[in-house]
Amino acid sequence: MTADLKKIYRVFDPAPLSGEKSELYVPLDDVRGSSGLVPRLTKPVRLSDKATFQLLAGHIGSGKSTELRRVQKDLETREDRFFTVFCQVLEDIDPSDADFPDILLAIMRQVAAEFRERLNVKLKPGYLRQRLGEVKELLGSEVKLESLAIDSALGNFTAAIKSSPSTRDQIRKALAATTERWIDAANDVLGEALTQAQKRGYAGIAIIVDDLDKLSMLHEPELRGSVAERLYLERHVQLTSFRCHMIYTIPIALAYSCKEREIASRYGMTAPPVVPMTKVVDINGNWYEPGFEKFRAVIARRLEDAAANEADVFASTAVRDRIIECSGGQPRFLITMMRDAIVEGDLPLTEATVNLVARKATHSYSRQLRKEHWKIIEQVRKTHALERTDDNDALCMDLLATGAILQYLNEKEWYAPNPLLPERTKR
Repeated sequence: MTADLKKIYRVFDPAPLSGEKSELYVPLDDVRGSSGLVPRLTKPVRLSDKATFQLLAGHIGSGKSTELRRVQKDLETREDRFFTVFCQVLEDIDPSDADFPDILLAIMRQVAAEFRERLNVKLKPGYLRQRLGEVKELLGSEVKLESLAIDSALGNFTAAIKSSPSTRDQIRKALAATTERWIDAANDVLGEALTQAQKRGYAGIAIIVDDLDKLSMLHEPELRGSVAERLYLERHVQLTSFRCHMIYTIPIALAYSCKEREIASRYGMTAPPVVPMTKVVDINGNWYEPGFEKFRAVIARRLEDAAANEADVFASTAVRDRIIECSGGQPRFLITMMRDAIVEGDLPLTEATVNLVARKATHSYSRQLRKEHWKIIEQVRKTHALERTDDNDALCMDLLATGAILQYLNEKEWYAPNPLLPERTKR
């Protein structure tokens, strides 16, 4: 059989698995060392008699979005089902400069769009139209709000906020003095949405706000911290004011910072649950066969979907396992490395091609590190602990945010440098 290169490349799409691609899902909980994330997040929604607010942390690329898609499916398919909106807020915000007004408008735009597209329900703007009318002149052109659906009207504002820093600042200043009224307007729309959802047999509404784990963790003195710190600490009252169930992603660097206890307390949690790395090596650097088997299954399932055999794609099983070793237990990096290898070389993939891709990733990681980072990396390499102090906390958050240091929860919590950093752990 001749492998279809286009099909193979496309099946290794790093986007979160959902909908028609859910059959490609391979459960990883038992090799992540974590309890089931789906029941951990869905039980509070089903058991509580009032709105709940939950946070989920994890490395970028650890599989958070795929797990959250499974949360959405679980909430929507059981008998006590909830209409669940999956908000990909990067469609509407700039992660390097985001604040609560941006998040509110993004959430409401996507809620209105989901109700219109999935339930054929056009939510009435009510009080929200009045609030939009107060700031519509900031767009620099006449907008006839009365002729637009909510999601279209809000789309004008979110597009301006994302693309124009000056307009973003103007809209934020205009909203700052009336934040409570904007929250009331949003809850007015959510109240109507709940009524419409209940008419269609739903027990309630849940909103999953993804992509906020990608907010900038760069320390900004004028903000007394980072964009993420400002949002989750200074805006927690607003984030917990929506009258429906909310799940937010949060940067792992913030969840594991010295602010962890303060954040957990403000959101009524003991600690944010975490999507840790898949264990493909143990704390001593030895290969962990169950983890390798899971990642082999991830590759095999996608190749089966592309009607391809492993022998068509890999020169040997050692080449396949080399890609798994380089991934460090990061599901998305496993998938993107497969794509990069397909671009760099011909099928079947050889060890030389995989090593070329690995070297390029090593150079990329090394370029983003400063001299101060390396002392922490070498300490983690020796002790598998991330020892934070007031002096190095910002550096530790950098390393977690970039994936230079990876966190594992197998048997106990431990850390390791990314295997693609120089002097990585050998087999």
